[in-house]
Parts: sequence; C-alpha cells; structure tokens
Amino acid sequence: MEQEQLVAIDDDRNDFYVCHTHVDRIDPREYIHRKARLLYADGGIIHVFTAMKHWYLPGRFYMWIPANTAYHLESSSSRIHLYSFYFKEQPGVHPVLLEPNIFLSNDLMREMFLFAQDWEGGVGKKDSYSRYCLLRAMMAIIPEMSPPIDAFPMQHPYPKNEKLRRIARYLNTNIDQAFTIEQVAAQFGMSSRSLSRLFKEDMGISYIRFLRAIRIAKALELMAENTYSILEIAMRIGYNELSSFSNIFTRVTGIRPSVYMSKINEYKN
Repeated sequence: MEQEQLVAIDDDRNDFYVCHTHVDRIDPREYIHRKARLLYADGGIIHVFTAMKHWYLPGRFYMWIPANTAYHLESSSSRIHLYSFYFKEQPGVHPVLLEPNIFLSNDLMREMFLFAQDWEGGVGKKDSYSRYCLLRAMMAIIPEMSPPIDAFPMQHPYPKNEKLRRIARYLNTNIDQAFTIEQVAAQFGMSSRSLSRLFKEDMGISYIRFLRAIRIAKALELMAENTYSILEIAMRIGYNELSSFSNIFTRVTGIRPSVYMSKINEYKN
C-alpha cells in the first residue's frame, strides 16, 4: 500500500474509501488507520495479526478491523483479490463493530462486494451519493445479518523482530519438517540459547509453542480447502501420528479437528 493511498484513506473529507487489488504477495507491514477496515479476500486465505490475536480468515468470510487498530497481514496464497472498504467512525456504532470480528459473507454481502469491485478512491455524500448509500447500508447490516464467527481466532503472538519474522517464514515454507531449535538456530547463524532467549523476549513464548501455533494455522488453511483428510493434513504439517495432531489441535483451538471441519462445511453451506 503506497503512502499516498494511506493518506487518502485517513482523509476526513472522505466518509468512505474503497480500494481493491490483485496481489501475488501480501505486504506484511503493520498498519493503523483512522477508519475501520472491512477486508474480504477472494481466492486466498489471509492471516490477520493484531496485538492480542492471530485471526484466520478463510474464503467466503470477511473481517471487520476497527479504527485505530494496529495489525498486519500474512498469507501463503497467490493471486488474491483483496476487497477493502474503509469506514469513518460513526456515533452510536453497534457494539459488535467496536472489536475485531470475523463474519460469514452471506449472499447479500457478497453481492455488495462484487457490485463494488470496480470502485476506487474516496466516497462522500455529495460527490457519490449512490455509492455512499450502499456503503452506509453495508455497515448497518453487518451486525444484523452476519453474526460474528468464533471459530477462527488463534491466541498466539507474531514476531516483531525481523530475524524472527524471517525464521517464521522459513518454518512456514518447510512446515512438514520437524526442525529442532538447534537446527533452526544454526540455519540462521545463532546459538540455540540466543534464539530461545529472543523468542521469550520478543513474544513471551517458546520456540516449540510458536512452531506448534504456525503448524495449526496451516492446518486451518488446509481444512478450509476441503481437499485432504485429517490424517493427510497432519502429515503435511509435520505430525506423524493422528492422535498427536488431534490433541494439539484441540489444545490450541478448543475444538477437535473433525468437529472443526464439520463446522466449516456448515458455515459454507
């Protein structure tokens, strides 16, 4: 996202700002806007990181990010169509819009997204009244027609340190490998003691806990594709035993893998 566009998004003269992009790679920079952001990804899976949570955003769902919320995005998907609508804060906003939340995109919301797919730039009441009305309606119906989904947030932090971010990308790329901290440290020219200390100082968690979290995040992606069995998913993210994967998945997400996959299919159908 270019600096000129960031300035335009926060321009108070715009009640709304709309921008849609096709991207091969998500920009991982941290953002904070004076407007709330409604984010919908078509054709890919996005991970949204706020200060407190890692949100998993699969296809056919969208996310509401309140104004003045620091966040960044990650994704291993390619050719993602990102729909982004920015909303100026309004008095008396519905309580569900005061916190980050993920919602199922019902048919009406999806039609609204597609109707606005060619829009670009600021939208105000005087210069674009019809677009202004549609965006006001969109904001109004979110709490009424799309209850937030509680199945996707993951409670783990993401690295702020750039070296740890490179390590995280390396682990994601080789997610099927059971690397020890000693192996990873050697790969990045560090001692295992220094790397362990860096994890604790930057994120407050151990290497093992972080590796477990990104593996489960990848499992969530694979489950949303509805292509692989639970055993195949476990093998693809480095678990050789289904029982080990199932127990760790349940500990991290609070729901068993089979129940989660059923829930995903229920939401989509």
